[in-house]
Amino acid sequence: MVNVQRLERIPDNGSFFYFRGCFINNFYPGIESATRFVLEKLGVNYVVSDDQTCCGTPEFSSLNADTVLTCLVGRNASIILEKTPYVITDCNGCYSSFYVAEALMEDPQIKFQTDKILRKIGKKFEKVEVIHIADFFYKKMSEILKKTTFTLGEMRMAVHYGCHYSHVDGEKGLDSMENPSFIEEMVEKLGGIPVEYTEKTLCCGFGGIQQTVHKTISYVVTQKKLDSLSEAYAEAIVIICPYCLNVLDKYQGNLLDVEMLENPIPVIHLSQLLALLMGAEPRKLGFQMHRISVEPIIAKLAPKET
Repeated sequence: MVNVQRLERIPDNGSFFYFRGCFINNFYPGIESATRFVLEKLGVNYVVSDDQTCCGTPEFSSLNADTVLTCLVGRNASIILEKTPYVITDCNGCYSSFYVAEALMEDPQIKFQTDKILRKIGKKFEKVEVIHIADFFYKKMSEILKKTTFTLGEMRMAVHYGCHYSHVDGEKGLDSMENPSFIEEMVEKLGGIPVEYTEKTLCCGFGGIQQTVHKTISYVVTQKKLDSLSEAYAEAIVIICPYCLNVLDKYQGNLLDVEMLENPIPVIHLSQLLALLMGAEPRKLGFQMHRISVEPIIAKLAPKET
């Protein structure tokens, strides 16, 4: 069930800082193009800054250095607050980094070290209101429906939320940790058929750096996820994290290369999906970076009846 209090904390109007993730910039720039397209179609006032850095999640995961994360988040937050207290992001890693850093700052020693480092560059750690783009689009759903020119044509769509999104608990999360369903609600309103599958909450297999340090185990997890999706006859997988897209898409591509997969399932970010439904040109949404073609998704779209 959707957390109404959390939904109410997302402003209807005002200015938002669009925090651009490194992984999206480097591997899936089409996600950023899609997010910008949808925001502009909705008339959302957003700002960006070339002064922002990486969110800190990759460094935190690989180095296990708490102050690396808190200092990077603190520096980024100070830049954001120069423009607005509200930040939106289309990456689960970036989203969770702010909340993890806030929790770490409750440790007196980490806080002392972080404050000491940030003072050297004239900054201090402050909190911002972090909004995942999926939450933001859910809040804007009535406006989105007015802007769409296509429907999903009763496509069977499975949703993968991702660990770094789902594990943000308590009042910070928009939906249940155990069984979120608000994106399925969006899929249904957009003309699709939400598909339930047994391994919905299972990790994509990336697991921070697990795909690097425990590759075999990671692949087993990914295969289990994909088997569950296939058994549910999903025609597409909707994700809200570029890392999850990379794993689920690339792994299927690798299987195709060695002729071990007959029916791949295209993977698409929610921003890309909404941009398509709003009439964006597919070539501008970066689908050429996907290993598994999204043409089956595009072919299924149906013109919206007027």
